[in-house]
Amino acid sequence: MKKISGVIFDMDGLLLDTEAIYSRVNIEIAPKWGIEGYDETTYMEEIGLGEKAVHAKYFKDYAQLPKESIDGFFKDTRQIIEREFLEKGAPLKSGVLELMAYLKEQNIPMVVASSNHREAINNLLAKAGILSDFKGSVSGDEVTHAKPHPEIVEKAVALLGTKPEETLMLEDSLNGIRASHVAGVPVIMVPDILPANDEAREKAYAIEPDLLAVLELIKNK
Repeated sequence: MKKISGVIFDMDGLLLDTEAIYSRVNIEIAPKWGIEGYDETTYMEEIGLGEKAVHAKYFKDYAQLPKESIDGFFKDTRQIIEREFLEKGAPLKSGVLELMAYLKEQNIPMVVASSNHREAINNLLAKAGILSDFKGSVSGDEVTHAKPHPEIVEKAVALLGTKPEETLMLEDSLNGIRASHVAGVPVIMVPDILPANDEAREKAYAIEPDLLAVLELIKNK
């Protein structure tokens, strides 16, 4: 990658340490709705999926339960999480502020491409004090196909007004890497809960431990 004209950030697990909150709430609430055996491994299977895909996955995985139980679990967990985010926000991941400060100094525009919904994105980024630093964002509400489909990446590139090959995507999930790869956008993976696998290593431009390491890579490219 010779030139970076714009950067796309995923949000959950990349900018913000939200995945652990989602996992904790889901595990706590699952028994209330008759969902047995829900644990961290179960949650890991949801990482990188859009809301619709997660909802559909519950119906498939817990086909023995009535629709009311699945809908209740989904609605209950989302309300609890949204309330917690509204009140407290979520912690920034290591290196976010340093990387964003450098990109601003270099006049490299930034956008967010997240499978989360619009209200959550705006609220969480505002709570973290970084909403105004982005040129804009693309939410899961605004695409027809969730990651690993490239649609959200393509819309983010259009929002930046950059060439795909001169755009850098930062992701923590395999589905995000797949989406970027198909869109022709170089992607750096910063693993959160799930480690990089062989497919991630094959399709990613690099795998870095945190955004501080990404910053050093960009500076020395």
